[in-house]
Amino acid sequence: MIRTMLFFISLIPLAIAPSQGISQINEIEGVFLGCVEDGYSFCGKTALAMEEIVVFDEILSVILEKYPLHEDKHIGENFIISFIEHVEVWEDDGKEISTLIRLQKLMSGQHLQE
Repeated sequence: MIRTMLFFISLIPLAIAPSQGISQINEIEGVFLGCVEDGYSFCGKTALAMEEIVVFDEILSVILEKYPLHEDKHIGENFIISFIEHVEVWEDDGKEISTLIRLQKLMSGQHLQE
């Protein structure tokens, strides 16, 4: 009886807290498109040289200090973007979150080294 009760008590935090998916750092080259309702929008180039719109939900404050993306002056500029994608799961629902962790401005004609 006590073992069963302890087992159920140990499961309570799993039911309450969100589980985190595996996170890895990704890097793409992209052009800043501007702020959108859900975050910061970039047009990035995938590994297959396809263009894809990527919206970052979160961005580190040190990046915003260096590149105040909420101002329009960086729209159209080319960057190397390092980010982490992770999935937050609440019961049966999951939401993918992308966090921008590093931003490096590229000069004209400069590209990400593959």
